Amino acid sequence: MKDVTQAEAATTAYVGADIGGTNTVIGLFDAAGALIGTGRIATLATDPRQPTTEPVAFMDQLASEIGALALACGGGRRIAAAGFGVPGWVDTAAGLALDASNLGWRRVRFAEEMSRRLGVPAYIDNDVRLYTLGEAVAGAGAGCGDLVCITVGTGLSAGIMLDGVLIRGSRLLAGEIGHDRVDGLDAPCNCGKRGCLETIASAPGIARLAAEAVRDGKSTTLAGVERPLTALDVFRACDAGDAVAADIFRFVGRALGRKLAALAFAVDPQIIIVGGGVAAAGDCLLQPIRDELTVHIPEAEWRPAVVPGKLQDKAGLVGAVRLAIDNWSRERGSIHDK
Repeated sequence: MKDVTQAEAATTAYVGADIGGTNTVIGLFDAAGALIGTGRIATLATDPRQPTTEPVAFMDQLASEIGALALACGGGRRIAAAGFGVPGWVDTAAGLALDASNLGWRRVRFAEEMSRRLGVPAYIDNDVRLYTLGEAVAGAGAGCGDLVCITVGTGLSAGIMLDGVLIRGSRLLAGEIGHDRVDGLDAPCNCGKRGCLETIASAPGIARLAAEAVRDGKSTTLAGVERPLTALDVFRACDAGDAVAADIFRFVGRALGRKLAALAFAVDPQIIIVGGGVAAAGDCLLQPIRDELTVHIPEAEWRPAVVPGKLQDKAGLVGAVRLAIDNWSRERGSIHDK
């Protein structure tokens, strides 16, 4: 990822962390950007109806896990900087998690607080933008300067890269397609609105659609699951030929495809990368997206390819550590230039 001296490679490490709605994955990288160790903790969320500005318990636990990972895998390296992918509305310049509705966070001074706990510079950006950066650096988008990447997991969002630059927008909301309303939907969303795309195109949304199908008496193997249904249950049923499960993924994929077609006309990406936990459903989800894109963009030469991400949960880590290394290198260079 960068050229380093032998001494720097042996003594310096960087941290990248991807904070998800359910779990947080942590990566320890050497000075060249190679992954040398990983850890995982549960993400401690707050009730979205009572948002907090100080998720102290989670930040303490995250700092503790990073310290333990550095001791276990660092080989005596000193952490130089840390990058964090945070869900929701993020002001990367100010280091603020402005609104992470799925976590119940509001105006959290995340970069400052993690920097204080770790004793090193800390940087944050939206988790999906960093996932996009990771796939662009070392994944399905390697060598591609114009791309869209969506992650479908606990929530839904998109990252946009044009001419090799991540697009954030004038209000730092570029790519927040999950909170665009869809005609005919009325389920409440954690953001406070109703009928957002995220209420169906997400793991909780898919599970809810399946539970509704069972309650409506539809003939499906999902009716035999004697616990709350999950998106994984729906995928397994779809993969086994269950028609109701396939219809759910078709409904979700088509809705996503319509939104992505509009985005494709707006920014003209070479490819659309689909990641996140729900992307493990493969063609159960990807094929309906492709089918809907074909309806809206019938000319094959104008239509972006829809491909799965290559790095899985490592994409966010690669993007986060790239954020840390680039920002730390830039700041260190500025100091040396003075």
